[in-house]
Amino acid sequence: MTSHKRLLAVFGHPDDETFGAGSTLARYASEGVDITVVTATGGEAGEIAPGSNATPQTLGTVREAELRWALGVLGVRSSVLLGYRDSGMAGTEDNRHPSAFINAPVSEVLGRLVALIRKHRPQVVATMDLGGGYGHPDHIRASELTTQAFKTAGDPSYPFLSGDESWTPSKLYYHVFPRSRMVKWFNYLKENNHSSEIANLNPNTVGTPDEEISTVLEVSTYLDQRLHAAEQHRSQQSPFTMLPRELTNEALSKDFWVRAEPPWHGGEMETDLFEGI
Repeated sequence: MTSHKRLLAVFGHPDDETFGAGSTLARYASEGVDITVVTATGGEAGEIAPGSNATPQTLGTVREAELRWALGVLGVRSSVLLGYRDSGMAGTEDNRHPSAFINAPVSEVLGRLVALIRKHRPQVVATMDLGGGYGHPDHIRASELTTQAFKTAGDPSYPFLSGDESWTPSKLYYHVFPRSRMVKWFNYLKENNHSSEIANLNPNTVGTPDEEISTVLEVSTYLDQRLHAAEQHRSQQSPFTMLPRELTNEALSKDFWVRAEPPWHGGEMETDLFEGI
């Protein structure tokens, strides 16, 4: 199946595309949408899952390969790695690394994202939520600069890095997790003594208030495909392996989005990122 529809999605690290929006990517790939996934960093500062052969020295290379495998499972054929270093969790030593994504010049990253939007000409741009999900600096930076690039790519006065013409996408979305679900999942993790960094966060400060969600995608058909893609990220602890099957099924039955542009002001929820296009 082919489609005139084009989606450009920007994430912070390898695995964000699968653990976060993997079912959305699988759905639109199956519908013939032309998808490009952009990954800002190599994930070098991530925790290494038990049983992985990765080391702190090889983790970036390992995660790049895992990203390619996962995208293959999801059906995504086009990807771009920006090549910045993982900035680590907020307040860690990795934040000060000179090659960290959060230390890259804003003008440089913005220019590269604008060039990608102009090259691929997506009607829909998708990224992580402005709060970074659980406050990860790279997630926040990816969201902020993607938002800025969305608003800038159509400005013919903005410098061109290539011969592509200016392009204004129609819609911008943030991938989110409803706070009501996050509270349920985190309570389970705490009750069962999971010790990962994420499990130790306060569930009342992560996720998005349910009433702010504009778009709910039915993606239960892609549950097994997304789990298989998640398995490709072997160096990382999959959040799905921390939950019982019934909670995993609930987590993967729907994907949730906030429409940032044009702004959503409430009313009937969307069921398709390309609605109206």
